[in-house]
Amino acid sequence: MAGVQAIFLAICFPVLVIGLHELTHLAVARITCPISIEHTSWVPLRLRLDFERVPAKATLRMIALAPLFVGSVTAVIAIQTGIWQQIKTADPYYLHHLMIAYWLLYIVPSPADIRLAIWPSAEDTQRVQVNPQ
Repeated sequence: MAGVQAIFLAICFPVLVIGLHELTHLAVARITCPISIEHTSWVPLRLRLDFERVPAKATLRMIALAPLFVGSVTAVIAIQTGIWQQIKTADPYYLHHLMIAYWLLYIVPSPADIRLAIWPSAEDTQRVQVNPQ
């Protein structure tokens, strides 16, 4: 049983965290702008978002940094409600170290996210596929 738990913590959780990071981008993009989504590849996970109208630079920044905002709010809630204290005392003893690593994996923006958040150029808004209607 310990082997299954170790495999789950070592392999499944990081894949889940990376998937949730990308789904956070999608959820925020869907909430802020009407979009259509086209899957382009599995490795690396790539999706093309077709916006009905060209989003503003501030909207692109918000979409790029969404996992950072969501992860920060989640951490504050976990600390304030006492969930983090329960995780620190839970078995296995190293669980809280893994949770910190997974949390960092979730919130750390990719280089493309950082570039889009700092320098959302006009070509970024033009390169986004706009759905003609």
